[in-house]
Amino acid sequence: MPHQKISLASDNCAGVHPTVMQAILAANAGYAPSYGADAWTEEAHRLIQQAFGRPCQVLIVPSGTGSNVLALKLACRRFEAVLCTDIAHINYQESGAAESIVGCKLLSMPHVQGKITCAALQKKLTSERAFGKHSTAPRVLSLSQTTEVGTVYTLDELKAVWQLCQAENILLHMDGSRLYNALAALKISFADMLQIVPLDILSLGGTKNGLMGAEALVIFNPLLQEGSDHMHKQALQLMSKMRFLSAQYIPLFKDDLWRKLALQANDKAQQIALLIQELPQLRLSYPVESNQIFFTAPAAWIPLIQDKISCIAWDKDKGEVRLIASWSTSEKDVEDVQAVLAGLATDYP
Repeated sequence: MPHQKISLASDNCAGVHPTVMQAILAANAGYAPSYGADAWTEEAHRLIQQAFGRPCQVLIVPSGTGSNVLALKLACRRFEAVLCTDIAHINYQESGAAESIVGCKLLSMPHVQGKITCAALQKKLTSERAFGKHSTAPRVLSLSQTTEVGTVYTLDELKAVWQLCQAENILLHMDGSRLYNALAALKISFADMLQIVPLDILSLGGTKNGLMGAEALVIFNPLLQEGSDHMHKQALQLMSKMRFLSAQYIPLFKDDLWRKLALQANDKAQQIALLIQELPQLRLSYPVESNQIFFTAPAAWIPLIQDKISCIAWDKDKGEVRLIASWSTSEKDVEDVQAVLAGLATDYP
C-alpha cells in the first residue's frame, strides 16, 4: 500500500467534525417533514439569524457553487453583470456556472494580494458604462472573504468597498466559503462584520469548516428575498431530506464551534508558514492570514514535496505550491511537514 501522505491539499479533504457527525446521526431518528419544513432547519435558521444579529432569510444548500449561483440569480438580471477579481472562485474555479446558469457576464479585474481595490473597481465601472446599452449594466460586486489566496480583507477595506458600491448603486455579495477563518483572524463576530459592512447577500460556507456537505445562502436585502423560495427549488438547491444538512449548522453555531475549528486551521497554517520562512529556498507568495499557504519552491523540490505531502502545484511556471490547513490538522502534521522540508533542505541545499 502507498505511504500515508500529510493531507494539506484542501480543507475539503478533512473529515466531518465528530460533533457534527453526531448531529447528523441524531437527525436520522424517525420521520420528519421534507424540503425544510422540519425542526432542524427551523433551528439552524434561528441560530444563523441570531449570529448575524439582524433579520435575514436563510436557505440551506448542498454546495458552495450552488450557493453562489443562487445568490447571483437573485441579485441580477441577464443583461446585468457581476464584478469580481480575476481569481474569484465564480470566475476561475466554478466551471463557468455563473455565466452558464445565471446568464450574466462576469467582469473581472486584477487582484492585489487576492483583493479587489476601490481604484480597480471604479475603473471597471467607468469603462463598462462608457458605451451605454452596448455594454452590460454592472449590478453586483462579488468578493471573497477569505480571498482565494488566503488573505483577509480588513474591516476598513471592506467598508471602503461597500461605500463605493453604495455610491455606484452596486449590490454586494460575499463568497464566504472560508468566512469563519477570516472572522477568527480578525477576532470579530458575524454581527461585528455586518455592523460595518451591511452585505446584501452572503454565501455562507460550512463544508470547509467541519461539515459533511452543507452550505447556506443568507439574504439580508429584503428586495432580494422575493421569490427566493421558488428560486431555491428552481436552481436545484432545495434538498428533500433537508434536516440532514440543516442539523449540521446547529452544533457549528452553538457555543461558537465554528470559531474553534477556524482558529485551529489558522493556527496550524501559521506554524507551517514559519517553517517555510526559515528556509532560504522557499518564499511565501502572500501573507498567511488564514488557513491557506502559497509559496514558491525550486522546481526539483515540488515532486518530492508532493510525494510526502498531499498538496496542489498551484502555478507550475512560478514553482508555486498551495497548502491548506483544516480543523483537523494536528501538531504531528506540522512536525511531519518540518521533517519533510528539513530533509529536502539537507539533500538539495
